[in-house]
Amino acid sequence: MTKTIHTDVLIVGAGPIGAYLGWKLADAGCDVHLLEALTLDKVGAHIEVIHIDEIRFDEFEIPHPTPPELIHLPPFFKVWSVDSSRYFEVHYPFYVINMPLYVQRLHGYIRNSGGKLTEKARVEDVIVEDGYIKGVTGNIGGEPFEAYARITVDASGIVGALRTRLPDDFGIENTPLPPEQTFYSGLELREDIPEGYPTGSNSFLGTPGFWNMSYGDGAILGMVIPGSAELAWEKHKQWREERYGDPGKLVARRIGCGPYRRAPLSYVGDGFVAVGDSVYQNKAFSGEGIVSGYTACKIAKDVIFDALEKDDCSKKGLWAYNTRYFRGQGAKFASVMGFLPIVNDFPPEELDFLNTNEIIFCKDDYEYLNLNYELNLPPERWARICQTIEAGVKEGQFSEKSFQTMKTLYDFSNQLKSHYLKYPETPEGIAAWGAVQKAMWGY
Repeated sequence: MTKTIHTDVLIVGAGPIGAYLGWKLADAGCDVHLLEALTLDKVGAHIEVIHIDEIRFDEFEIPHPTPPELIHLPPFFKVWSVDSSRYFEVHYPFYVINMPLYVQRLHGYIRNSGGKLTEKARVEDVIVEDGYIKGVTGNIGGEPFEAYARITVDASGIVGALRTRLPDDFGIENTPLPPEQTFYSGLELREDIPEGYPTGSNSFLGTPGFWNMSYGDGAILGMVIPGSAELAWEKHKQWREERYGDPGKLVARRIGCGPYRRAPLSYVGDGFVAVGDSVYQNKAFSGEGIVSGYTACKIAKDVIFDALEKDDCSKKGLWAYNTRYFRGQGAKFASVMGFLPIVNDFPPEELDFLNTNEIIFCKDDYEYLNLNYELNLPPERWARICQTIEAGVKEGQFSEKSFQTMKTLYDFSNQLKSHYLKYPETPEGIAAWGAVQKAMWGY
């Protein structure tokens, strides 16, 4: 027998993004039902330990974590030079948190606000009627179900369980994320670390590896690589053995993944909204997607609530979510993505030059980037930076090729931001805007 669910807002995915949006909508008085493919106690277990900006809890009105969910609150993290001979401290605190316990706390808020959650619910298709998304079909623990809603939300993460099942003519890009634009994060949780190894949280210029805090005095050794989980583990082993050998005792291995792709042209359609990694809303400079997803959820919550109140769940009725997001965080992320990744891949000696001269890879710029989600490169500072780099070129410390690349990227990133700040007010303008966007990115 087929189980039937009826609700105002159906959210597919009860991870940190879907759970936050579900809580806020339920708290506002909406009828909300979340579907989760896993058992609820397993959500977040694939990563287990996460780091979330302390200041964002107040920004998004989330009670701050406490033990055992809270593991640590280091006051700063270290960024090491290319040769690891020196470091600078970035005073921007991140909570070290047990992810499953954090998500379960959000689930509790949903229930207390009147929302519903169903676990082991696997979506198999979307229900489309007269061009509107009306819900989903699938199975719950092997038994078929149909779920109907006025608005259906894809918060399923990088798999895009709904987005990739949308009709080709729906107006939202529905292609799966390609492997080359998927970043895999291999994590080793280790304990009993001997003296002489790094302490606290550490990143390293010129390498995608990191050494962060775990439970107690333990550590998480991580490596972020595009392409595949196998490649991430291969590079992880190579990096760890070259730098540290086999420190302490390996307790667990975890693997996560995140998108690294320009945003789709739209996050909404008739009866449909998408948030989080399903539409690539993760930070363009670190890959982390929880608090950046909350920025989108905060906007989406307001727009969804208004659409329900006005009984207009059309694309046009939901469009304000697009406009507000793309003209804000979306414009910042596009600008960063248009500049930073290529500079990050400069030769080690050039990264060291930038670090030594406090250009981008320095304490103030890291703190600014984490706080504001964009690079601190106003024209007057950029002019001074160019003078410093030009001197470095003359002294043989920086290549002319990389200098010209930086100048090209700087112009490109500003053009991207300017374009995103002109995101259309209504759906009628998206074709022309999108054509320019695709031409700028090249895909």
